[in-house]
Amino acid sequence: MRLADGTVAAPWVGMKSRVQLITWLLAFLLASYLVENLWLDGWLRARFPSLPTLVPESLTPLWFVLFSLGGIVCVVLIVCQVLVSRHRRILMWQKVCTGIVVVAVCLLWGTWFSATNGTTSAAGGAGQNKHSVTLTWKASTSPVSGYNVYRSTVKGREYVKINAALVRDGLSYRDEAVESGKTYYYVTRAVDAEGNESKDSTEVVAKVP
Repeated sequence: MRLADGTVAAPWVGMKSRVQLITWLLAFLLASYLVENLWLDGWLRARFPSLPTLVPESLTPLWFVLFSLGGIVCVVLIVCQVLVSRHRRILMWQKVCTGIVVVAVCLLWGTWFSATNGTTSAAGGAGQNKHSVTLTWKASTSPVSGYNVYRSTVKGREYVKINAALVRDGLSYRDEAVESGKTYYYVTRAVDAEGNESKDSTEVVAKVP
């Protein structure tokens, strides 16, 4: 390709920038998702209970889809790294940096696999046991549409609703957004057909090991 000043630009100049851009973009996207699953999801859900989790249930169809996509991205990253390492016009320090990023992302994907395949919990971080609190309560004597569950780390006050949708089926709720070593205080409130809540139930204390 001839430039405006009469010089000729080889076609691999554009390919060089495209390969590097694709490598870094894919690495960033995959790493962001993996880090969210491994270390940020539990923290976010503990502070914002209404947020949906991005961590797939182990060995479900969604898990296999995400596992396959992650594997494909890792293969593409390795191929891109090979192209970058063989390119004569790419500086050595750029090749080294790109290689480090690709290896780090592939290792991170392996950590995600180990943490979400059913043996450990991704939401609590790799290598940590998954903790949860299961709450049960008695049915209201008045007609209700369902129940809301509230949690606090302070006894008797500062309750925050933790159920995203009204609990309609059954008289129990499982809180999986808890942290090891903390004590939580729970109450439930019955909700009628007009959305009005009852007073707090008797407070229940749960200590997470």
